[in-house]
Formats: sequence, C-alpha cells, structure tokens
Amino acid sequence: MKMSETFKFKLFYFIRYFGDAFFYPFMSIYFVSKGISDSDLGLIFAITPITTILVNPFWNYIVKDIKTSRLILKIMTVIEGAMIITMTQISGFEMYALIVSIIAFFCSPFINIQDGFTATFCNNEKIEYSSIRIYASIAYVVASAIAGSAILWFGYESVFIISGTFFILTSLIVFWLKPFKKDAEVSEDTKRDIKSLLKNKNFYKYLIYYTITIGAVRIGDSFFGVYITDLGLESQWYGLLYAAFVFVEVITLRIMITKGQSMGERKLLVLANFLFVARFIFYGFDLPLSVIIPVTLLRGASWGILIYANIHYIIKIVKVENVTTAILIITLFFSIFTAIGNYGFGLLADANGYSMPYQIVAATVAFGFVFFLAFSPKIPEETDKQ
Repeated sequence: MKMSETFKFKLFYFIRYFGDAFFYPFMSIYFVSKGISDSDLGLIFAITPITTILVNPFWNYIVKDIKTSRLILKIMTVIEGAMIITMTQISGFEMYALIVSIIAFFCSPFINIQDGFTATFCNNEKIEYSSIRIYASIAYVVASAIAGSAILWFGYESVFIISGTFFILTSLIVFWLKPFKKDAEVSEDTKRDIKSLLKNKNFYKYLIYYTITIGAVRIGDSFFGVYITDLGLESQWYGLLYAAFVFVEVITLRIMITKGQSMGERKLLVLANFLFVARFIFYGFDLPLSVIIPVTLLRGASWGILIYANIHYIIKIVKVENVTTAILIITLFFSIFTAIGNYGFGLLADANGYSMPYQIVAATVAFGFVFFLAFSPKIPEETDKQ
C-alpha cells in the first residue's frame, strides 16, 4: 500500500522526537551523575543559546527556500545523532561542553526549520499542522516512559546510543519525503519577503512576548530534571512523570485540533501563560513531591496549547512565506535571553537552592504575560478569517 506524504511527515516527527526523548530529558541528570555542579550545568545550558546567537545569522541567510530546508534537515540530524553517541564515550566538563557546542553549532536550528518546513507543507495541502505535530508528543510519551526504566536497567550510555540511532534514522525519513507538488513553483511562491517581515510591528510585539515569557519557561524547564530528582524522585519515576505530562500535552493538542480554531489564538495564549505562571509559583516554594508531581501535569496542558497557538499566530502575523525566517529571528533573541538566564539560574541554584531561581522565573513569566495582555499582536483581518 502506498504511503501518503502526511503519514511520512507524522513518522518524521515521531522518529525524531522518539530519539529526543531518550536523551534530552535525562541530559541534565546524566551530567550531575558525572559530577557536574549546578553552576557548571548552568554554563553547559548557556552554551547552546550562546552558540545559537552566533550561528543564527548564518542559518538565517542559508535557509532561503524549501529546497534548502530539505537539504539541511537531512544533514543536521545525522550530526546530532553522531554527537549524542560520542558523548557516551567521553567524560569531564570540558568535553561535555565541547560536544554540546558542536550540537548547538550544527543542529540548534533543526526544530525551527522542521516546523517551518512542515508548516509550509500543511499550508499547501490544507492540513492542520497540529495533526502532524501531535506525533512528536506521542513519541515523547512512549519513549520517556521506556527511557527512565531503561536507564535503571542498562545505564545512561546504552539509552543515549539508542537516541543517537533514532536521530540518524530521521535523516532517512527526510530523503523519503517527496518534493512539494511542483517544487519549482512552490519554491517561488514561498520565497521569503524579509523586508515586509522587518517592517511588521506585530511581529516585533510577538518577538518580545515570546522571548521573555517562553524564554523564562525554557530556563525553568531546563533545570526541572535535576530539581525533581533533588527532591528524591528516581530516574525510573522521572521518566514516567515525563511521559505523564507529555500525555496531557497529547490530549490537549487533540482538543486543540478539534476546538482550537473556534477559541482563537489570543485566548489560548492567555490560558497557556496563566498555566505557566501557576506552575512556577508552586516550584518556587519548598513543597513535597506529592504536590509538585500533580502540579507538573500543568506543563503538558500549557505546552500543548502553546504548540498549537504559536505556529498559527506566527503564520497569521507574518504569512507563510516568512514563517521559517520569523522563527529563526525569534530563536536568535530567545537564545540571548536563555543564555543569560540559564547561567544565572545555575549560579543561584548552586548558592541558594531552587526556590529563589524558580520564584524569579515565575515573576518573569508573569511580566511577559502582562506585556502580552497590554500589547497583543493584531492579526490582519484577511488572515484572521482563514
């Protein structure tokens, strides 16, 4: 039976994020198990956004059309998989920092390019983007539940090698994808218009909101693994908890696919922002696991809403031809913010524990929330009706 292109895109997300879930949720715990301090962990977490800042203009210049995006996606995921496998064969802060730097240099824009590439496909085929993106979350539910126990049985290194293998397999999926319709025609129709993007005031409003709010959320979530295990949760149960809140994300995304359009992107982002603030307020107090675990399920609901609303909001503000460029520009400023924040969070956590840095994260997310309420980007009427 001939497979549809939509199914291939679903597999594209499932395989990539299955590998992701075998590595990134456990990376911070792995480093700590190897003797890395919270302050050094903050430095490692700062490397990726700092490197992204430096290489983002290069990738922004390179990624001009769909053909280029396709080629880059084929290469990046192989490099990332190889570096993850290499990490299992080294030790020491300097070597870990080097591998993280290489991954950041060659692979940090992958998800943004993947999302822009897929959003273009969905727009051309009149398919709901979230109906494909949900398979990334499904992969995370399955893989993170397995990975926590697998680490207990076989160790981090074996699980990370499996992760790297799935990253490399992702490249084969990209080769399998067919060119979009009439490739030359699509390439012309989806050529970016950088001048109109840079004159777009609503884009700048969204850029500020996303950088502050989601940047602070990312900083807080980067340290979640070491925070929750420091409270006494073992890796096996951490994997199950991760699977649980991503399962909530899947359910939320499913609801968004059927009900999201009628609710409107602005209302959805307001709800997501509220849930982000609530979660980090709880993390800012010395509360037991019996409270923190159910509160963490809010992470799945808020991210499920954001995944749906974010891409829709961006497409309506900047138009589909500028989606990938807009995401890369957002990533640049987002990276500056998270680089500073990750380093600062690590220093504060090392000196004072996790309550103070999480209180600061909650306050920063709240500030971004207020900014969004006061300066919400306006969606052009012609795109709002689509």
